[in-house]
Amino acid sequence: MNKAKTFGSVLSRIRKERGFSGAYKFFTGVGGSKSLGFSFVSYWDLERGKKLPKGWRLKEIMNCLGVKLQSAEGQELIRAYFNALSGSEELLQALSAPAQPGADLPSRELAETATHRALAQLSVSLTLEQWKLRTRDAVTNICQSYLAETAGWVTIQELAEATKVKPEALRKALKALAAGGLAEFAKDKARGKFTGKVIQLLPMTRETRPIREALRRYWDELVADSERVALKRTTVRMSRANLEIFRQHLERAVNLAAIYGNAAENRQDSALYCVDAEIFKLFPKD
Repeated sequence: MNKAKTFGSVLSRIRKERGFSGAYKFFTGVGGSKSLGFSFVSYWDLERGKKLPKGWRLKEIMNCLGVKLQSAEGQELIRAYFNALSGSEELLQALSAPAQPGADLPSRELAETATHRALAQLSVSLTLEQWKLRTRDAVTNICQSYLAETAGWVTIQELAEATKVKPEALRKALKALAAGGLAEFAKDKARGKFTGKVIQLLPMTRETRPIREALRRYWDELVADSERVALKRTTVRMSRANLEIFRQHLERAVNLAAIYGNAAENRQDSALYCVDAEIFKLFPKD
């Protein structure tokens, strides 16, 4: 297999993992040529290994797939891309070799690097159909969220006591999750298929927008009816460039919560928390 075909194979696999079963479904789902800047035939040539995209187009494709540059998927795709361009894995290995003594990263950057690596090992993706199932109603979303953060079997009684949802509604949701491959359900107990994993959110496209909006709506409803355990606010004037830098730091800080989480924690001495960070533009009003 030539280098371009290797890149195309990686791109195709990531596209499928992101819930797009076909190349054309992905192309049209993200807005087609208006979003990607080229025709479907051109995109199809990339997956078939007939050609390589320009660097900036690769970044747009990754954005549409919801793949971040520093993620495990992103690094794999970028490596395959530059390997195809240079034709030399040795050059890439030299770039990724450990830095020489004296070039140590600041402790903050080391911590962030360690966090990225740990999260990459925990990350999984749901199919588009599984996301549709999860967000079909609030009860199904509650069940999936609870099971994903709780190791072992969970009884309907425990779920009912914790969530204050009626057992009949829970049983219906659990059966649906089991049928969709998101959980196992036996008699009056269930357990999640992705317990302890970090489920990657689908990218915001025309096709996934209803799912993203439903998910946000359900979480807003849950948060509004939950106990606040921490709050920190401040106001600051900053440029758009610095805002983007800070936003990235804030995103990494929120992701860090996954490192502190443990689905196997004693259920009598732990709880499920939602870590929600938002930035509001106050003035000037648009």
